[in-house]
Amino acid sequence: MITELIDYRSIPRVSNSDLTRLKEECLGYTPSRFVPQRAMQFGRAFHSHLLEPESVGGIIDQLLPDMKPVESGRLEQLTEQVRRDSFCRRYLRQSDRERIILFTDPETELACKARMDMVYTSPKKRNALILDFKTTSARTQSQFLQSCYDYDYDRQVAFYVDGLRHADSREWAQTRQFRFILIGVQKQKPNRLFAVDATSIPNFVEYGRKKYRFWLRKWKEQQVETVNPWLRQAS
Repeated sequence: MITELIDYRSIPRVSNSDLTRLKEECLGYTPSRFVPQRAMQFGRAFHSHLLEPESVGGIIDQLLPDMKPVESGRLEQLTEQVRRDSFCRRYLRQSDRERIILFTDPETELACKARMDMVYTSPKKRNALILDFKTTSARTQSQFLQSCYDYDYDRQVAFYVDGLRHADSREWAQTRQFRFILIGVQKQKPNRLFAVDATSIPNFVEYGRKKYRFWLRKWKEQQVETVNPWLRQAS
């Protein structure tokens, strides 16, 4: 197991976020086309507040210094909403938080990585549950479900589930069932929680898998295009 002391971003492997950036580059999107920078910063601060509360002060100073008092209160409110939920509270106690998974994609043979909010593995390792928290502006369950498609969460779900299946550690090699639950935390009052069992939606994971494999192939193609001119010169 990789310790939290390792800087995840420095690990030289392909992440789901890398695939997002590749997609934006290939399609000519700006990073803020779908998710404004401010919303991304707030989402990162929320994750740290919930999963790494000991570091939240530093995170807010780095990401949201100009609105520290206001945002700190909002973060605390959202975090408490999650902790009051019996399902979330149970897995906050029992799961590995911010778990880093290293794996090799069997199709492209690319070295990949994933950092999961929470992973719970049953005692006999027959079942694995991934929980991922998303701050959201959705006001209804159906709106949050739609956002799961709009923001490529299906690709993330497939990438993470397959990451456990193909983990270099082989920790989940004998696991029979993988579940992935997306939990939306409403940013506006009344700060409702929305839960989507992504692995139970017909074709959701399969479609996400097609997406991430498409972009992994693109990633590999770019690597080959970068290396080939040097190979030609060397020959």
